[in-house]
Amino acid sequence: MANQVREPRGFRNNNPLNIDYNKANDWDGQIGIEKGVSSPRFARFSSMEYGVRAAAKLIQNYMNRYGLRTVYGIVSRWAPSVENDTHAYAEHVAHKLGVSPYEPIQELDIPELLYHMIKHENGKYLDMVTVTKGARMAGVSFV
Repeated sequence: MANQVREPRGFRNNNPLNIDYNKANDWDGQIGIEKGVSSPRFARFSSMEYGVRAAAKLIQNYMNRYGLRTVYGIVSRWAPSVENDTHAYAEHVAHKLGVSPYEPIQELDIPELLYHMIKHENGKYLDMVTVTKGARMAGVSFV
């Protein structure tokens, strides 16, 4: 039997940022909780674009409701230190964006932020066309 490489969990769930499942959220395109794992935790989406859309909506919320406008602020809320090396995560993503983890970013940076967060979460990139489409579906301003 040949070795088969499984897609990362976030890709299998069309949820590349590994958003926790919460029935109350009722995201557009959410089709339930993940399947085929011993401890289901993450939401599943009908398409990768809907998974990216949900992530973009959350990032917009972090920026506009909570005033989190730095990579460190966003990543600290996204991936709390109780489960993650938040500092390393923020440093990695900020480096890829070409900014300091503590430098403010803008809404138009969300697609590139998501692109690099997806790589950090899954160990591989999602194509930028899909990331951009999901961000547009969330109403992210590119101007």
